[in-house]
Amino acid sequence: MFKMQGNSMYPALCDGDFGIVQPCNPKVLHIGDVVVLRRQGKYIAHRLIKIETFRNEMLFTTQGDKNKFSDPPFRENVLCGRITSFRRGDTIESVFSFPQRIYCFNSLNFRLAALFCRNIRFFIILHRKRLNTTSRSFVNNLEIIGLTVRKQFIANLILSILQGVVPFALIVCVKWLVDVLTKSGGAIPMSWMNQNILLVLTALMFLLSGILSALNGYFRGKLSCAVTRHAHELLHRKHTELNLSYYENHIQQDKIHRAAREADYRPVKIMNELLAMAKSGISLIVMVLLFFHIKWYLVALLLLAIVPGVLVRLKYAGRYYRLQKIQSPEERQKSYYNHILTGIPFARELRLFGFSAVFLNRFDLLEEKLHNERQQLQRSEMFADIFAQIFAVFLVFSSLISVVYLMAAGKISIGVVVMFFFVFQRGYSVINEAFHSMTELIEDSTFLNDFIDFINLPLLDKIAVAKQPKPLRSGISVENVFFHYETSKRDALIDVTLNIPAGKTVAFVGANGSGKTTLIKLLCGFYTPQRGTIRYDDDDLNELDRVALREQVTAVFQDFALYNITAGENIALGNIMQPFDLVKAKIAAEDAGVADILDQLPNGYETMLGNLFKTGEELSIGQWQKIAIARAFYRNSPILFMDEPSSALDVNSEKQLLNKLKDLSKGKTVVIISHRLSTVRWADIIYVLDKGRVVESGCHDELMEKSGKYFELIQTSKEFD
Repeated sequence: MFKMQGNSMYPALCDGDFGIVQPCNPKVLHIGDVVVLRRQGKYIAHRLIKIETFRNEMLFTTQGDKNKFSDPPFRENVLCGRITSFRRGDTIESVFSFPQRIYCFNSLNFRLAALFCRNIRFFIILHRKRLNTTSRSFVNNLEIIGLTVRKQFIANLILSILQGVVPFALIVCVKWLVDVLTKSGGAIPMSWMNQNILLVLTALMFLLSGILSALNGYFRGKLSCAVTRHAHELLHRKHTELNLSYYENHIQQDKIHRAAREADYRPVKIMNELLAMAKSGISLIVMVLLFFHIKWYLVALLLLAIVPGVLVRLKYAGRYYRLQKIQSPEERQKSYYNHILTGIPFARELRLFGFSAVFLNRFDLLEEKLHNERQQLQRSEMFADIFAQIFAVFLVFSSLISVVYLMAAGKISIGVVVMFFFVFQRGYSVINEAFHSMTELIEDSTFLNDFIDFINLPLLDKIAVAKQPKPLRSGISVENVFFHYETSKRDALIDVTLNIPAGKTVAFVGANGSGKTTLIKLLCGFYTPQRGTIRYDDDDLNELDRVALREQVTAVFQDFALYNITAGENIALGNIMQPFDLVKAKIAAEDAGVADILDQLPNGYETMLGNLFKTGEELSIGQWQKIAIARAFYRNSPILFMDEPSSALDVNSEKQLLNKLKDLSKGKTVVIISHRLSTVRWADIIYVLDKGRVVESGCHDELMEKSGKYFELIQTSKEFD
């Protein structure tokens, strides 16, 4: 059995069909048979079009029914057999069936015509599938971004439909007015009444047009605001739910970058284009009815005039999307260099070391490269659009000539001529807008797919039926854990096994890169190990509800964040599930050794911290770290992870923190990491890590007696004390 891959034999055989191959003597083959041969390790099924003899050897030539050129001749030693029947889905069909005989006859006798027809048929079927897929995707995308704005959208839709009808109603009023004036010549009194009625009606149409324009501006603003808020809500919620591994994968970072960029304006643009299409669509219907009142073929000329421009737009929409996708990594690099040149964290070193020229040059080179690539595509689009416009102008003037001829022949009235010129001018604009909105909608939907793909990224933390974690009883166990980051082939943790008893203090020590911080991240559930198990009591961490688990955990990380909000809000972030308790916040600040600093601020705990916003008070890095510690103490969870909690503190502050930590750790499960080994001597268990492995464990005295790796670290730290 032979499975077709590709459509070189379309429509006789299609991609995915299974052909029944029968071995045969080459001498019984006939022209038109579909034979299977093996060439360069691949099997090929094509139609036999020539049999010849060369030096007593038979040579065969084949060609795919959909291919322009024949295959190189081959000898009988590469022949596998011929296809006698094939299976397509649940149907089995013989190659001698009537449709297959027709395909064979056409391929052998009318190759060029058959090839042309097959290519057109294949193109239609292929694009029909793509259109169906695109339509389904667009409807799904629209449902996601428009779920909460239906009322605003319906209100805007009604206004758009009215705006599409009113201009043509105004044109009809002008036509009637011209006809009345030209027929009466001012002699019939009744005509004055008709004129006055038409004048009032025309004025009302003008007034209605202005009112609709004002209402449209107001309601369109409400819709834009609602859509933008909803898109940002989806984007921000997804960011907070994503597993951290997504942020360390460059492919996913490209997707995140494109999603953030599209979220700002693409959903609103799609809504506006939908409304524009509704407005243009109703205008188009009215315009067609008016043109049929003149001459029907004028509509056809107008439609034909727009088609080339539409095709150009559709073609280049896909090209722009592919270019943007290719440019995403370099766009992110450019954004990063811009952040370095404009961001506060880099300002001091830029000036001190004077290396701003390095990043200026890199930014400029990338900017020029990306600009040139876009310019090249825009230049190509410009020439294509010029040819489309030339074609459109030719048809437009053909329509004008037709109307002039009809007027000269007395076949239409002056009012009809006036109406034609108004409708033609408006109609050309309407058709152009309708097709422009359609192509923009297709383009926007294509770009929006990046945003929707990001929103639909699977949540690695999400478990179908997750267990609710219980208060820790026996402890946390790590069993034979292996882990490496997605961007690295090096294992950060290798066969790590350890135990953290409930209510005890455990310390991880080791040199930089030994895996201490990585282990904390795994214990928090930020990552999932490639092998091994982490258990909270008897429950596998992978089966627990991560969100509920983290409510029992608090942590201070060595790369703690700086939040430019008030001091009280900074501490309250530790437990936002509860109303802010100022007394509790002051106790946490006291325990962290930062209360005296906060009391001296201009507005105490209501003082804005940081220098990004007005009235902000900047703190030292050590004071910021104390704020992070106070945040952890404010949470008051039964499990506490502290990764280098004193890295930015002076000696006195570290001693104060150490004493407080000893008091606060009673009854809690504490894991602490520190390069200052004086900070961890009091721990119940100390695990020594080296190059991703646990090499020693025990209390301080036990490890000192072993005179191993821990002893070396202690001796080294004494030399630098």
